[in-house]
Parts: sequence; structure tokens; C-alpha cells
Amino acid sequence: FRMAKETFRQNTKEEAEFSHVYYMHLLFREKGERPLAETLKGELEKRYGRTDLVTDADQKLTSFALFRYLVEYKDGEKAPAQVMMMDYQPFDQERIDAFQRSQFWDCPQAEQLLDECGYELVLADFLASGLPYMERCDMLAGWLDLVLRFLPECEAVWFPASGKLLTREQLLENPYKNGLRFLYFGVNARFFTVDGSEDCVVDTLGLYAVGLPDVQYHYHGLDPNQVVNHAYNTVIYIFENNAPIQSGETIDGISEKGIDRSRQWKCRYERALIQPVRDVMDICPGEYASGGRN
Repeated sequence: FRMAKETFRQNTKEEAEFSHVYYMHLLFREKGERPLAETLKGELEKRYGRTDLVTDADQKLTSFALFRYLVEYKDGEKAPAQVMMMDYQPFDQERIDAFQRSQFWDCPQAEQLLDECGYELVLADFLASGLPYMERCDMLAGWLDLVLRFLPECEAVWFPASGKLLTREQLLENPYKNGLRFLYFGVNARFFTVDGSEDCVVDTLGLYAVGLPDVQYHYHGLDPNQVVNHAYNTVIYIFENNAPIQSGETIDGISEKGIDRSRQWKCRYERALIQPVRDVMDICPGEYASGGRN
């Protein structure tokens, strides 16, 4: 497979797993001051009601329990999910390799930002993996938005689970509304060409982290922008409806003019063509399909 001007081979040892803890890395040029725990607690209470400060260990790790988001356990007991903020620490730019950097389509200044940012501050959830995925995603999006408003010096945020890098301004102007806000940073549509052919692959990365399937297209002869748009629309449908499409079922395809209901594209669950290895919903684009599908 070819990405931009570089060629790579698939790494079948890199597995993508459900995120029991979801991490978001806020990037800075300089080490700054974290918002006070009491300030954050007050803002969380305005948004979500009862909020307990769980820990503020020398301001190295601060966590809050949000009683709006209750996780129900097998014994019937319920406990609030938590959001966390860690301390500033040096940011190792080498953690983001060339493969990941090639897919920062939404952030044209990505290389400059990564070179200039020497510190990170990590946000995460905790004891939240048992929440319904839409509640968990809503909580993550709200926590990120709240903290960013207190840190104007933040340059960008890197999301390892989706392989996405977005500026603070982009995130504060999130075009998705309400429960879909997570999708703006939690899902990345990637594009690759197959070396030595006219074949292309578009896939999404990020839904696997919250227990849903990503989507994949192996095709030729279509505008990649149209395929990416189709992928994001399909992701929204999967997210809003808890992955209702079964193997063998079809969805509306596209033609040169856009969505075309006369073209029904068959869906099938399989292992991803592009790393990381994970289950995806492969969408077979009819006469534009490439590769073998049994």
C-alpha cells in the first residue's frame, strides 16, 4: 500500500482493541498551569449536576466522578464514571510515526505543530467502559470541550485511538452537534492507494475503540472525496443506530452525482486490510470493487 509518497507493508501484529480507558493528548509549546480542581468541579457541576472530586494528588492527577453517567455492574450496583486530567509532561514527537502522520488530512499544519509542541497534558475517562457507548462518547466530548476552554495556550489535540490531530480552534468549533460531537475527533477517514495498481482503500479508524465496527472500501474508479463522504455518513448511521447493518445486507451506493439508491452496495464483516488489525464492515462498491470477496 502507498500513503502519500511513501510505501509500507501491512503490519499484521498491530491489533486494535476496545479502549477501556480513552486517552486524549493536549499539546503545548511550553509547560503551563493546570486549571484548579475546584474550578473544574464547579464547571462540571454546571453541566452535569452532582460531581465529586475523587483525587487531586499534588495536582499530578485530578479525577472527578460524574453522577450523570452511572455504570451498572452485573450485581446491579451502579457507580459513576470518572474523567481524569494528568499533569504536564514532555511530549515525545517520535511516538507519532510517518504512517500516522500521513493521515492527518484535517490538519494541514500538523508537521509544524508536532515539531513545535514539547509538552502534553493527557485527558481520559476512567471506569467508564461499561457505559452505553453513546453516553461515554458524550461524556468524553464534553470533558474535552470544558478543559480546552480553560487552556487557550493548547495548540492541538492528538487522539491515538482514531489517529486524528486537530487544533484547539477546530475542536471548539466542532461542526457535529449533541451526541455526535465525539465523531469529529473520535473517527478518522484514511486514504491509501495500492502500489502498482489503480486500486484504492478508504477506511475509518476509531469506532472500534468504543465497541463499534469501522468501515472499509477497496475500490477503483471513484472520487476519493466521495468515498470519504460516504464513509462518514455510514459511520454516523452506525453510531446513531448501534451498528444495525448485518453481513449480506446492502446500503445505498454512490455514482458520479452522489448518493444513488439504484446502486446497492453489499456489506460484510471481515478483518481490516490496513493496520491496525480489527473487525470492519467491508462495503463492496459494485462495479467499482477491487480485490476478491467471497
